[in-house]
Amino acid sequence: MTKKDSMLPVLSRLVTMVDHQAYEQAEQIIGECGLELIISEEFIDFCRWMKNPSVVIFASTLAVYNAKLVQRPQMILQVYQSIINKELTPDMERLPKNHVIRQTVSCMLAKQPVVLPASKGNGFTGTGQDWFMALEICMDHQEMDSALNLMQAELRRDKSNMFALLCAKAFIERAPIIINTQHAHTPWTGWIRLQQEIYQVLARAGMAKIVHDIAQLIGEFHHKNREYEECIAWASKPAPPGSNQVIPWFRVAQAHCHLGAHEQASVLLDKVLRKMSRQSDAEIDGEFLNSDVSGARSAAMEFNSGDAARALKDLQDVLAPGGIVPFLVSGTLLGFQRNGGFLPHDKDIDVGIFANQDIFTVVELIAQSKNFRLSTGYLRLEKTYQLPVVHKMTGMCIDIFIYYPSGGKLVTGVHGTFGYNQNFAFSPFGIKTVEFLDVDFAVPDDIARNLAENYGNWQLSDPYYVTHLESPSTVDQGGAIYMLVTRLEMIRAIIEGKHAKVQRIAGILRKYQAVPFAMDAVLIEALDARFGAGRTALGRHASADAALACAA
Repeated sequence: MTKKDSMLPVLSRLVTMVDHQAYEQAEQIIGECGLELIISEEFIDFCRWMKNPSVVIFASTLAVYNAKLVQRPQMILQVYQSIINKELTPDMERLPKNHVIRQTVSCMLAKQPVVLPASKGNGFTGTGQDWFMALEICMDHQEMDSALNLMQAELRRDKSNMFALLCAKAFIERAPIIINTQHAHTPWTGWIRLQQEIYQVLARAGMAKIVHDIAQLIGEFHHKNREYEECIAWASKPAPPGSNQVIPWFRVAQAHCHLGAHEQASVLLDKVLRKMSRQSDAEIDGEFLNSDVSGARSAAMEFNSGDAARALKDLQDVLAPGGIVPFLVSGTLLGFQRNGGFLPHDKDIDVGIFANQDIFTVVELIAQSKNFRLSTGYLRLEKTYQLPVVHKMTGMCIDIFIYYPSGGKLVTGVHGTFGYNQNFAFSPFGIKTVEFLDVDFAVPDDIARNLAENYGNWQLSDPYYVTHLESPSTVDQGGAIYMLVTRLEMIRAIIEGKHAKVQRIAGILRKYQAVPFAMDAVLIEALDARFGAGRTALGRHASADAALACAA
């Protein structure tokens, strides 16, 4: 979990407090979460990037009265108060009329782009930090044309490249939040234009490492904008010595998959896996976010059943006005039937709905809810099989699977973010109501049959079961998508430190050696030896060296 992940529950509590004007809760929240965190520059910036202006004002006000350095939170407070109240604050009006921050906020209030005077110099006053804050204000509110105008003007003035480096740092820090909170109106093209401007400046300055990082960011944003050819071009830029090569290869493979080039994607994933087989645990952990090849951290993680129950109840309440009845499926259904609750090693919640329940109503209800965030990137023009949502209060993820009648079966599927659709077929079923964690909730009317079709011998606990590969319901086992998924599941098992699961996936890969898209046998053995259940505490199995030499 990153530091920003730990900030999300704090932000959620403050959002609820501010929305309900329950300011009597402030002392308790501050006491439990810590005043230093809430008034920190990092947390205030996080609130800005998450687009919660009321919380920005609350945290900035606290910072003005409690922080050691107050100039920046004071300016942020004045900016956000001006924008919310739709008029300049008295302190903002005391700035010179041509001050860059005052001009930027004034243009936003007038709903006009920031246009610099056609005179010698920039035309606006302010320090480099003021110009950078003005740029940040535009990025906060997705005023991309204004941001580009300000950036280009300051880049002409600042010959030290300090401003360009500040911009690069801001892009890299904001990127995960922009990507994770994307929606239909995310201005990908505007972000790309800003990033390309900085890329060109830093490339001329010969800053190879940061230039490579920005190129990868541009590639990722092209990918989010579904411009896969452009993604491949940027992600394939030459990497300087010591740079992360695995992630660019992975991203290019992902773009090829979206273009339907599954064979090329599999070839590149094998390249990724071959590279990983020669890396130390620390090297892999340094390349993948939240990676834990040793398994030391992931083994201690536990599913928060209380948060999950709250998220599930809130989803049921959100969908009820539309007559949408979600029902427990997959791991959540298994936990209910076998454990009477959630599985301790689970990571998310799984529910289903029938396709005859209007999918657009589901999307509309969730989009209008204050409790959930919907990833619109999963919506399809034809059949949408999966709708992931995030419960804002708890950060809990819920996968909503849509079941379609087809060929005498009920077919659902997974829209892999990698760019594939994998389908699963079940015997038709109805639903019935049961009590689950003190809440009446729907489940398939023949639970045992549904679980057997998904897990086989579901009565026995098997934490290493790979549903997408081993489920009897999996469609087209051994096909192109299936073999692509085996590689992705192998990468996932490696970076999560699940050594027994690596060994099991290696066994599945051996089983499909005779099919198209099969993985090279030597690579399978190298991966099993390096990351499988037989590896030593040092991360190296005694038989690994010979296999790796052959794989080379």
